[in-house]
Amino acid sequence: MHPRIPARLILLTALLALTATVVPARAAEASSSVAALQARIESALIGIGASHVDYRIEDVGVGTIRHHALTKTAPASNEKLLTTIAALHFLTPTFRYSTPVEATAPIVGGTLTGDLVLVGSGDPTLTFANLHRMATQLHALGLNEVTGHLIVDDTRYSQRTVLPGWKRDFVPIETGTMDAFSLNGNEWRTGAAFNHDPTPYNAAIWRQELKRAHITIAKRTVIATAPPITTPPLVVHQSKPLATIIATTLRDSVNFYAEMLLRELGAFRTGHGTPASGINAVKTAARQLNLPIGTIYDGSGLSYSDRETPATLVAWLDAARTTPYFDTLYNGLPVSCETGTLKHRLCGPHVRDRIRGKTGTLNHVSTLSGYLTTESGHQVSFSILVSGFPDSKYNRIYRHVDAALAEVCRHG
Repeated sequence: MHPRIPARLILLTALLALTATVVPARAAEASSSVAALQARIESALIGIGASHVDYRIEDVGVGTIRHHALTKTAPASNEKLLTTIAALHFLTPTFRYSTPVEATAPIVGGTLTGDLVLVGSGDPTLTFANLHRMATQLHALGLNEVTGHLIVDDTRYSQRTVLPGWKRDFVPIETGTMDAFSLNGNEWRTGAAFNHDPTPYNAAIWRQELKRAHITIAKRTVIATAPPITTPPLVVHQSKPLATIIATTLRDSVNFYAEMLLRELGAFRTGHGTPASGINAVKTAARQLNLPIGTIYDGSGLSYSDRETPATLVAWLDAARTTPYFDTLYNGLPVSCETGTLKHRLCGPHVRDRIRGKTGTLNHVSTLSGYLTTESGHQVSFSILVSGFPDSKYNRIYRHVDAALAEVCRHG
């Protein structure tokens, strides 16, 4: 007589048998879906006319679609994704630059018997209007006369601006010079001869604003070579939150902001902001987030020597999803057919408003990496790096890449 088999064992055996049948079926279905989507993407890219079209697309609902995703190429302004994610990682979205005005002695009876010191904080958004407000605030405190020097301390950052892989005319055409005391983006003033050291010019503007506020300075302006010993700040200008600055950096692809952020990362980590200390900070963020990283020479992606892969960029985008600052990054990216560098791209019925991405453009290079939501609700991270095409064919590149992303949006 055979022993009796428990009913629950019979049920378990049946479930295992069913699973053994269903799982391979689902795997086969997913594999077929990936293959179908890849075929549609490749069809959209036929005739693009570029030597290299490398991409990685991570669709949570489908799987991974890739082509030469480990090929290193110039990311152009997609490099700003790494810079801004690292900045959010170390500084947090609520960080504000603080630019203080200090003194070497107290104010007595309206007179400062000593030096007045402005300390450059690296704020890339500081403007002439901000200086005017600071000067007015000083006068409101009762300051009328300074018997000593007007000192500008811009020692927080190095003044090295032109970096490996940059064209000679990138400064000042693509970005202003880098300085801890920057004004109006250190833009090249029309009618003025370009100077790679803007500090004396900016210091003269500061002195002029103090004069307008009826504060006299007895002695000359001095650019400090070391931080002077001062009293606590008299007035402090605070920038908008980092979240706002990063939104502008990403939306409008502001090279100056990205390069200044790189230096601030270096200053945050080491006390002195240089391209090298900033790059080391980005690499440290990669280690802490357990992410790959390519070859970095700057924060903006202007360098033709920068190298990243689609797989690396997607890894950073995916990792950002799990961080407290993801909303800041996501909301800061241009929206397809709506804002920033994507305002006139991806305007079709399947892609409009569905894609948030960072564009990148150099001679013979066009890149786009970011996030999209498919029509069926799948969340997708993607990176498409295109290079090796005539500069007269950018619009053709855009059409083919946009058509490929439309296929992703339609899928499922």
